[in-house]
Amino acid sequence: MTTALFIAVTILLQLAAPSDGDRYSGETTDPVIEGCKIKVADQIKLPAKEPGVLVHVAVKEGSQVRAGQEIGKIDDSEPLMQRKAATYQLNAAVKRAKDDVDIRFSEAAAAVAKADYEMLVESNRLADKAVAQTEVRGKKLEWDKMVLSIEKSTQDRELAKYEAYTKKAEVEGADLAIQRRVIRSPFDGVVEELMRKQDEWVNPGDTILRLFRLDTMHVEGAVDQRLYDPHEVQGCEVTVEVQMARGRKETYRGRITRVSSAVRGDSKFNVRAEVANRQEHGSWMLRDGLPATMTIHLGTGGTAAAGVSRAP
Repeated sequence: MTTALFIAVTILLQLAAPSDGDRYSGETTDPVIEGCKIKVADQIKLPAKEPGVLVHVAVKEGSQVRAGQEIGKIDDSEPLMQRKAATYQLNAAVKRAKDDVDIRFSEAAAAVAKADYEMLVESNRLADKAVAQTEVRGKKLEWDKMVLSIEKSTQDRELAKYEAYTKKAEVEGADLAIQRRVIRSPFDGVVEELMRKQDEWVNPGDTILRLFRLDTMHVEGAVDQRLYDPHEVQGCEVTVEVQMARGRKETYRGRITRVSSAVRGDSKFNVRAEVANRQEHGSWMLRDGLPATMTIHLGTGGTAAAGVSRAP
């Protein structure tokens, strides 16, 4: 081959070779991300809400709990006594609010006083000055007093209703204080660490235990920004493959829930998918820190990948 022919062939091969931009613009395959990590979707440090002695701890490290399950209790003897006293006072106030004995007695007394007064007035009409005016005025005053007594008894009954409302609020406040001393799990999870022991004194804000949520897990990985734009993978469905014991592989389905707006030093951006965990023989299969491989299915969430320019 002559030198001129060799140069010509070399130039033709270089022209035929695809550039980086051409390689990226033709890439439409679903990205497969190696080296992903399984992470807990949620974890919480459950605090004490009220001061007192931790009289009961119903779990230990590694215990699985359900949402709403009681897992501990702070001494509630004081609010229980407050509730008992408030309940007695509420019952008394309700009874006073329903009692109309004073009203009926005042009405009867007013009727008698009125009759006495009218009898004296009639006596003076028949015989002038038969009854001294001072006695007449005294009977009139007695009648007025009984009429006002009716009004006062009615007002007292209304006040008893408001007192009942107040005592009812005190009972509800005591109930709230009791509930605040019950420690419940906010979600299905696993007790990762116990920070306080039974019979220890706790203050508001003291962490009693650390709880991991394992029914939903995160899968974190990174996508090459030279090959895929963020909007192409946002919201897309994913398939996650996890290596289990003795070479067994398990597959999970999920969806991309977060795409980082920052690009790392290696020209990749972080993504996060959310998958539903499942149990085997009573234990959660996916655990924090497990390695995984994630395949992102383009076109199942945001803008489809096909036809999107990848030129740098």
